This record gives sequence, C-alpha cells and structure tokens, in this order.
Amino acid sequence: MKLVAATLACLLGLVGLVESQGFVSNCTWQSANLTGNFLGMYCNDDDIANYGYQWTWLDINPCLLNNGGQLVPYDNGNFMTSCTNLNFTATNITFDLTAQCSDTSGHFIPTAYDLNQVLWNHNGTLGCFEHQGNATECGPQCDPGFVVT
Repeated sequence: MKLVAATLACLLGLVGLVESQGFVSNCTWQSANLTGNFLGMYCNDDDIANYGYQWTWLDINPCLLNNGGQLVPYDNGNFMTSCTNLNFTATNITFDLTAQCSDTSGHFIPTAYDLNQVLWNHNGTLGCFEHQGNATECGPQCDPGFVVT
C-alpha cells in the first residue's frame, strides 16, 4: 500500500511538472523583453471567446539555481547572485536563457537553460513553481523603487 501511495505521489508530481512546461506555445516569444531578471511577453488568457493576449512580467530569479555554472530549475534558486549577462534565444519550441555564471572555481562560464521547461502561463500570467508574475502593461517599472539589475 505504501508503494502505491508513493507511486501515486510521484506521478502527481510529474503531472505538475508537465503542466508547467510549454509556455512558448501560448505566449508571443517574438516580442519578449528581458529587463534585468524580469521577463515580459504577451501570453494567452483563458477567455476562449475573445482569445486575448495579456502582457505579463515575471521575475525569473526565483525560478533557477546556479549549480556550479549550470542553470537548473529550483524553487527560490536566486541564480542572479552568481550570474550575469542575461540574454535569450527563442524558437517555436524552446526559450533558452543564456548567461555567464560562476563555476565552483569562481570563473564565469557561459551557460543556458530552456525556460520552456520551468515557466508556465496561467490565464495570461507567467509563473514558475508557486511564483506568479504580474499582468501590468508597463511591467516592473510600475513598482516603486524598481532598479534594473
């Protein structure tokens, strides 16, 4: 019985992971904007009748961890403490975040991670793990005290 419960819990965890993947298919990555560690783009909302796009911004810092110079998905990863020079390349299938991250020797090395594996779109708002972005047109600049990192 314990084995069945453990298997079921594992499968439910995988369902959540699968659901989190694939934002590229329902967001307009062609007009994406990366400002510091804030990613902005238009994403489909849940209004099927009007099938609209909402502008959404997400702080991607808590979505990834720098693991010895490699970016990996990790809740509250705070990768920006050891990575710099963020950029992205995207296709209809992938959305690769590129960066220079410090390895175990303290040297900055090039790395990349496909954000399509960790980000999700829910009703026009990007998110990762339990972190949800906002849907304001001007993005993080609307927040008092915002400073580009």
